[in-house]
This record gives sequence, C-alpha cells and structure tokens, in this order.
Amino acid sequence: MPKVIIHNSAELGALISGLAQKDEYPLNISYSTQGKRSLPANAQYYQWLPSVASHYGEDVEFVRKWMKHDIAWPIVEREGCDYAKKVRYMLDKSGYYQLSNKQKIDMVDLFAMTSVMDSAQHTQLRDELQIYWAKQGLQLNYLNGN
Repeated sequence: MPKVIIHNSAELGALISGLAQKDEYPLNISYSTQGKRSLPANAQYYQWLPSVASHYGEDVEFVRKWMKHDIAWPIVEREGCDYAKKVRYMLDKSGYYQLSNKQKIDMVDLFAMTSVMDSAQHTQLRDELQIYWAKQGLQLNYLNGN
C-alpha cells in the first residue's frame, strides 16, 4: 500500500478524486498527523549541548538552561501566543526582574520552551544558536554534516 503525505486541502481533494476514478474497492485508508517536529531536530539540539558546554567552560545542565533562557524564551515570547502570555504573567508576578541572572535562568527553566515550539520556531532556535556560537568561535554542525 503506498504512503501518501498530504500538505493541504487541494492535495486531499486530488487524492480522493484520483481514488474514486480507480474504482478499486474496498479501500483501506488510515491516517495520522505529523508531530510538531521530528526526533532528529530534538536530537540535534541535545547533540550540541556538550560541545557548547565545553566551549563555554560550563556544565551541560547550565548551558541547557542558559540557551533556554537567552535564546528559546525570546523566540516563544515574540510569538505572543497564550502560553507566552501566561509565562510572562508568572514571571512578572514572581519578581523575575529583581532576580540575579542565574536566578532568572533557573526561573525560566521551570517553564516548557522547546517542547511548545512548532517546527519553524525550533528551526529558528537552531539557526540562532548556530549564528550565536559561530560568533563565539564555535561551529555547530548538523548530525548530517551541514
């Protein structure tokens, strides 16, 4: 049975029309939706953490929190989605702006960031990380070599 990936309603209509013309019944159709991101996108992000930690002279956990605070949170916040508004509200009410930088990093770590990103946002995160660390002298390459 061939696998077909449909990207929009026009493609769905064309598929249904094409199947109807074949007059081959019964049909066995199953479907699923694609997740927000692929596993390789997450794997790539986590694969970079040890390299960044070594270059930065910090442990992996601190670097993960720092990247979440300084890179991921601004991407989520720029979207202005309900989730970002809720996080902003909680940060405002918790005295976030009076905290030290380390305390701010720890505070933002309490909230999901990369897991609420869609594919475009996660791509933006990885792009921004590559640009930031390239300026710091660290080349972050994708698992496939790019």
